[in-house]
Amino acid sequence: MIQKIHIWLRSWIMSATLSVVAANYAYSQATDQINVKGQVTNDAGEGLKGVSVMIKGAKTGVQTDANGRYTILAPRTATLLFTYIGFNNQELKVNPSGIINVKMSGNNVLDQVVVVGYGTAKKKDLTGGLAVVGKEQLSMVSTSNLMDRLVGQVAGFSITTGEAAPGASQTLLIRGENSISANNSPLIILDGIPYSGSLADIDPNNVENLSILKDASASAIYGSRAANGVILIQTKRGALGRAQVNYKGLIGMAEPMQRINVMGPNEYIRFQQDIARIRQGYTGALLDPIAGDIISVTERGNYAKGITNNWQDYVFRKAMTMDHQLSISGGTENTKYMAALAALDQEGVVYNSKLSRLNITTNVDQTFNKWLTTGVGLQYTRKSDGGITPNLEHAIKQSPYGSYKDESGKYVPEPMEYSLIVNPMRNVNAIQDRYNNNFFLSGYANILLPVEGLSLRSNFGYNYRNGFTGTYYGRNTFEGRDQGTQAGGSASINNSNYNDYTWENLLKYERQIGDHRFDVTGLFSMQKTKSWSTAQSGAGFVTDDTEYFMIGSASRLVSNSASLSESAMLSYMGRINYAYKGKYLLTLTGRTDGASVFGVNNKYAFFPVAAAAWQIGEERFLKDNAKWLDMLKIRLSYGANGNQAITPYRTLDRLYSNVKYIWGDDGTAVTTAYLAGDGVGNPNLKWETTYSTNLGLDFQLFNNRLGGTIDAYLSKTKDLLMTRTVPIMNGYNRIWDNIGATQNKGIEVTLNSTNVKGENFQWNTTAVFSLNRDKIVELRGDGIDDIANNWFIGKPLRVFYDYKMIGVWQNGENITVDGAAPGAAKLYDRDGNGKIEASDRVVIGSKNPRYTASLANRFSYKNFYASALVTGVFDVWRDDHMANLGAWTFGITNYVHDANYWTPENPNATIVSPGYLNPLGHGYYKKVSYVQVKNITFGYKLPHKIAKKVGVNGIDINASVNNLNTISNIREVLNYDNTWMASYPTARSYMFGLNVNF
Repeated sequence: MIQKIHIWLRSWIMSATLSVVAANYAYSQATDQINVKGQVTNDAGEGLKGVSVMIKGAKTGVQTDANGRYTILAPRTATLLFTYIGFNNQELKVNPSGIINVKMSGNNVLDQVVVVGYGTAKKKDLTGGLAVVGKEQLSMVSTSNLMDRLVGQVAGFSITTGEAAPGASQTLLIRGENSISANNSPLIILDGIPYSGSLADIDPNNVENLSILKDASASAIYGSRAANGVILIQTKRGALGRAQVNYKGLIGMAEPMQRINVMGPNEYIRFQQDIARIRQGYTGALLDPIAGDIISVTERGNYAKGITNNWQDYVFRKAMTMDHQLSISGGTENTKYMAALAALDQEGVVYNSKLSRLNITTNVDQTFNKWLTTGVGLQYTRKSDGGITPNLEHAIKQSPYGSYKDESGKYVPEPMEYSLIVNPMRNVNAIQDRYNNNFFLSGYANILLPVEGLSLRSNFGYNYRNGFTGTYYGRNTFEGRDQGTQAGGSASINNSNYNDYTWENLLKYERQIGDHRFDVTGLFSMQKTKSWSTAQSGAGFVTDDTEYFMIGSASRLVSNSASLSESAMLSYMGRINYAYKGKYLLTLTGRTDGASVFGVNNKYAFFPVAAAAWQIGEERFLKDNAKWLDMLKIRLSYGANGNQAITPYRTLDRLYSNVKYIWGDDGTAVTTAYLAGDGVGNPNLKWETTYSTNLGLDFQLFNNRLGGTIDAYLSKTKDLLMTRTVPIMNGYNRIWDNIGATQNKGIEVTLNSTNVKGENFQWNTTAVFSLNRDKIVELRGDGIDDIANNWFIGKPLRVFYDYKMIGVWQNGENITVDGAAPGAAKLYDRDGNGKIEASDRVVIGSKNPRYTASLANRFSYKNFYASALVTGVFDVWRDDHMANLGAWTFGITNYVHDANYWTPENPNATIVSPGYLNPLGHGYYKKVSYVQVKNITFGYKLPHKIAKKVGVNGIDINASVNNLNTISNIREVLNYDNTWMASYPTARSYMFGLNVNF
């Protein structure tokens, strides 16, 4: 018995000992921590930046760097959780080696979280029409202008760079134009706050993504001004993980993409001889360049000496660009931060043009506890772009024998002795300082209320901008020269100021009950804007040394002016999103807006919108039988949005006080006030309203190798805000009113394909196509066209209305029109009466293109990558300035090289004779198409091991060319987006980029 007890006791002691040892071992294993590291990649083997790596069951975590690499301290028995938006979550246990490499996959297209009005949503759950622009698209074009990076890449989004100077703003249109007189620009929302500044002030490197809201449903939550679409811009914010420092640099050289190819010296002389013999009937010695009278005295002297000038060499130049940005971001679970400093120094390709820009950006998000999160963002921009640039038209038209500078080195004011075409450089020595400051503040507070799914968010934004321009024309300029007994010097100062604030409060309720998911959003918003400006000018200064700083000492032409404008808005909104089984989606939105720009009778308007979507690809009859179909969704929306984009005070009578009267022969001039012809207000002005229908189709095929979106839309705008002409017997002749209607319809297609997807090589393509047609449905209710403004019922909003040239009259031809002669323009005789009269004018065509398209290709092979973007604009009517020989040359200036103009020896010409004087003053027009190689980029990402050896996490180097070339049926223009041949030229730039992560 004792032996049995002894054996039992010994066994128990041994078991207890082993248990203690095992428990101690297990405890030590659980608490013993090791460094776990690795890389997270996608299916193509590319590193994924920003993947969250968390220890399951704990709050500890990090994020992957730019190359997808991470390091985390974790217990040996821990499980790591890898999460990334749009990819399937993965859980992996820590292994003894401490190395865990993860390849993440999933439907990153369908599950992509996108920014929508006042929130986010998965792309597959959207009911409205919108386009998302991510980092990949934003990085395809290497320029310092945000909108330049988006040209042609979004269906239905038109970006026109009419003025291509550095820092110039572009014209933005979403789905064409709806309004005739009011503003057609889209509403811009920056970090949740309406932004009225220039997008050229924003550093593109700070933008995380953009969403373009196009149809009524997507933009309805913004109601006011959303009739023209909405651009949502989200800047980068901090993320969980250790601090990451990033440097991005660009350095490059630019030149005009093309010049106007004008006549050389010999061709110019022949051209002047043709003008003289056809127009003046000169023969023999009269046509001799020296003995005759075909060129000016100055030109003759230079001709005899063999002195010529290439004037475009003086006004154009090769220009350097340097763009640097340094940013830091990171954060803990409670505090996340991002700060960036960027400096841009860009010379323009036109003499004296430039842009200097400094951007300071900070974003901080703070979580205080489980129910309160706040954030604040600050953006400051300092921009300088002053400088008097040369007159490009005069440079292009200048004679090659004109004089550039005199013996003392001063610019010759009139190189050809004609005041009509002067020296393009004669005022470039003027002093001009132009500065703009832009301060933008945004903040939010997000509160989770003690009811499941209920939250409150308050957004506040403040924007302050000021601008200063000081200009002085000294005696070394033509404008500021001494004139007889009058002292020279001319100065002006302009100051502008603007501020606005926006305060929004949103209450949101989200719940999932079985197969039913819904969220309800309510909004109260207020906004106020104020702008004011002052200006001074004067001439006649004792000295040039004081420049514009002593403008009060001007002896003559002293002028002072000031202006003030204020407006306010008040809005209420409600939105319901409902989904059943994730397949049947419904959105209902209603918004009421009030705007101070309208009269007391119609300040408020209500805009309702409804949208529905059906995930038909989730239905069994497709899901079980079409294995190649990954997603198919049908969307339909209809609703109204408003436009109040008119200047304030149109509802009030406005007195003008810029006229001085003298009372009596010896009286003193005094300022008076008067009611101008357009000074009568209309208290009944109300919102211009656009009613839109959108039918959309979203699809993904062949395991997401091919996908895209197709949208068809129809918009009808009523109660147009436009100026109405009334009989002058009323005491005024123009007044703003709600009259007329327009229609806008179109089709948009976006296709994305993965053409090749190998282990080391991948090729992706994106194709975009947009077609838009607009027309005027009604003007003033009487069915009569407005010829004075070129507005015609049933025709596009912007058209050329003129005499139509159908050829050139030839010798021996039966000339049926009075006054015509060989070499003259053959104009369309609409009524066939043998006379060309005002009634013979016709609508030539629309100033907007019939369709646009683009093709983007992206390639990657191991660590190498490349991309190419080609954009096209097709069938847009433009002024054909080259054909307008008379207006181009005035009979004295240079002209286009190898121009096919009419002479008796060249009867088959396409351009009129130099002798044609164009008595009707008609224009020349051509249907233009152009395809532009927008960007080509080559790059290389250094392997992580090599980068580590030099002490950094990643290095990316690339080289690119922007605006390489343009193919078109029209040649002699400097900027294909501008109808004027002598506009600021599009620049071809060669850029070298460096991206370093620390």
